[in-house]
Amino acid sequence: KKPPRPPNAFILYRRSKQPDIVAQNEGISNNEVSKQVGEMWHKEPLEEKMKFQRLADAAKMEHMKKYPEYKYR
Repeated sequence: KKPPRPPNAFILYRRSKQPDIVAQNEGISNNEVSKQVGEMWHKEPLEEKMKFQRLADAAKMEHMKKYPEYKYR
């Protein structure tokens, strides 16, 4: 089984926002969660996006340590 891809900034942002959206919208589909989070992401200031980019960079470095032979495709 091949290792998963490291998460990007948006994936990390979505993970952080999903619990609140689901709590406020019982029975919401994953597609609708993604749509709402996408709209939120586009409205976020650059500083907030950069916070998640730094987290993604750290996750990528950790991924490289854990899976040194990993290559995307």
